[in-house]
Amino acid sequence: MSGQVIDRIDLPDDTGSILLYDWMAEEVKDGSNLMRVDPEGCILWKASPPATGMRDCFTRMKWDGHILTANTWSCYRVAVDPQNGNVTVLEFTK
Repeated sequence: MSGQVIDRIDLPDDTGSILLYDWMAEEVKDGSNLMRVDPEGCILWKASPPATGMRDCFTRMKWDGHILTANTWSCYRVAVDPQNGNVTVLEFTK
């Protein structure tokens, strides 16, 4: 991908990284700008923001060593499963 990475979390034991791309990058205009890559850079999954009826994207992420959370443009805080990218809404933050 040629878009700009705005945040990166390297996972333990060389299992890859979680990348947050600039939401304006052409490749992630669908809002899937949060993804996991393997050590070689191949995309393992792209997380989809919650379906709220409007186009959304991820704006921030946080990893505490066990739980990956992310915030969206439309003010949701979500948990993201680091194994498969499934998203669970935790709260509306606005």
